Amino acid sequence: MNDEDFSTQYQTLSNEALTQLASEGGLRPEADLALRAEMRKRSIGTKEVRFLQIKQKRAKLQRVGHNPYSYRGTGLRLRGHKFLNEADKSKGIAVMTRWLVFSFMPLVPLGSFRVMKSPHDSDNPTIISKVRLQWDQVLVGWMQAGSVAILFGCLLLWLRWFAVR
Repeated sequence: MNDEDFSTQYQTLSNEALTQLASEGGLRPEADLALRAEMRKRSIGTKEVRFLQIKQKRAKLQRVGHNPYSYRGTGLRLRGHKFLNEADKSKGIAVMTRWLVFSFMPLVPLGSFRVMKSPHDSDNPTIISKVRLQWDQVLVGWMQAGSVAILFGCLLLWLRWFAVR
């Protein structure tokens, strides 16, 4: 395709489609030039493109808080609660770690996120940003799961001892 083909193709697109195309990037140089020219004609600037990128990033983060795989304590869960600093504490923004859980026991940490819980919907918190994995939350989660496993194992040993005796 040449520059004219890109220009005619971009003229048929809506402003939203042009903004989406610009936010994705990765175009060939001649396609990028034609896109920028069409955006200038329509007065679509980098501000609109950046706003769309931020909006898409927030939407992607919100999918992290959504748990599509939940069945009787098995699935994906946000656990833990810690504040990174006083400013976050005053705003009610906590750090929580997302886990793969089995029977309510955390097994695999998937990442940590700054979260603001909604007073109306505590099951779907607002994810603000991703942060480094919080190893203190990971260790606490694994200690809880290990404690339950040890207690369950002791119970099984006691039941076996009781049945043999």
